[in-house]
Amino acid sequence: MRYFLFLFLLMINSAFGQLVNSVDLAEKLDVSTEEAAKKELLHLATLKSIEKFVPELGYKSEDFNEKLNSSFREYFNQYKEKKIIEKFGKSYKDTLSQTELASFTSKLEEERHGVFVRYSHTLELLSSHSFAHIEQDKNDPLSWRAKVNLEIDRIKLDRLLRKIIKGEKKPFSKIIVITEIDPAGFFWPDLGLENEKKFINPLNASWLKWLNDNIPSTVEEVVICDSDCTNYFTKWSAQHPDDVSVPEEYSSSVFLKTNILLKRTSVLDNVQEVTFEWEGRALLHDLATKRILASFALPPEKRTFRQLDQKALNSGIASSLYRSPLTAFMQFNRKLEQKVGFNRVSKLVIKGHRHLGEVYLLIEMLKTRGSSLGFEVELDSISKEEANLLCFYQGEEKSFTDLLSSIKELKSSHGYTLVNEFTGVHHVIKFVSE
Repeated sequence: MRYFLFLFLLMINSAFGQLVNSVDLAEKLDVSTEEAAKKELLHLATLKSIEKFVPELGYKSEDFNEKLNSSFREYFNQYKEKKIIEKFGKSYKDTLSQTELASFTSKLEEERHGVFVRYSHTLELLSSHSFAHIEQDKNDPLSWRAKVNLEIDRIKLDRLLRKIIKGEKKPFSKIIVITEIDPAGFFWPDLGLENEKKFINPLNASWLKWLNDNIPSTVEEVVICDSDCTNYFTKWSAQHPDDVSVPEEYSSSVFLKTNILLKRTSVLDNVQEVTFEWEGRALLHDLATKRILASFALPPEKRTFRQLDQKALNSGIASSLYRSPLTAFMQFNRKLEQKVGFNRVSKLVIKGHRHLGEVYLLIEMLKTRGSSLGFEVELDSISKEEANLLCFYQGEEKSFTDLLSSIKELKSSHGYTLVNEFTGVHHVIKFVSE
């Protein structure tokens, strides 16, 4: 990847942004493999490093530990409640015996440590790490010794401290960058590359730097979608908004997906000339509701490269593609500055309408009366029998239910009233003639 010279320059980190530490550990761990031990030891080494650097950033390590543990206890209680409801339903207290509930809860307690590691976001602070030494005690398999070298991102650590100690919370926790480049008229080995990742990864790194340098005030951080994230995105893409369940590590996040069709349209070997064309689209998705917050069509572009070796050609293509979505990114940033995010989506079914105008009149009334919830509505589908709306809002579902209950009638000039029902799955509003 040496040919991506300009991309490498963008990826250089200044020493100021890194906090370097080396940690010696001697711990008892309930693990059986070195791989599992490394995960535990890396988490512990990161925690010890945070304690060391907290005073340098103007905080007390005691405050960090106390508030982190306190907020996690509250979160884990909510986590257990959510898991119980997912398994047994909202009426579990009426259907489960105390013994059955205690048995299930005890299994959830076994997950506490793993959930804490994810909740603390400690490993996300690391710019790099290495194990200088790791050893398992021959006489005591549970005892491990290690020396871990770490580099912690100063900016990310400061954000975490402000979030935990000061309780600062921004509307969006992450912008998660996903890039797809579809080749046409060539294969990646034609460019001397093993696969698309060899081309996409440096591009992503450059876009990541641009996005972090221009991060909206409403966003905590920008990250690249890794392999686990990609698997989740595939599953998420196929789900209906009603069925979406967002893992804690992606809570309050948005997907920034860029898709580019890259076409090789002409090759003249005798004069070393090759022409590429490309176009695409960038989309900003809210994870919790699957709502498209913004969309931008990348205009068609064309460039001819002459008398370049393979490395210079690849660098030229990458440089051109790097610039293509920057206008979209700027527009998305402005959108995120204006938005406070949604945490709920509910389906509303309209029945008994006489024409489309009545449905749109109802939509406008919902937007007006639901303004305090940041209420927005999309018409999902419509037929003579019913119209299906997707309603996006902030707060609890009860706020949405109260809004619907408050709707008794439209303007007095209309010859009907509205009746709100709940089917147990979706809310239904019926137009009833007076």
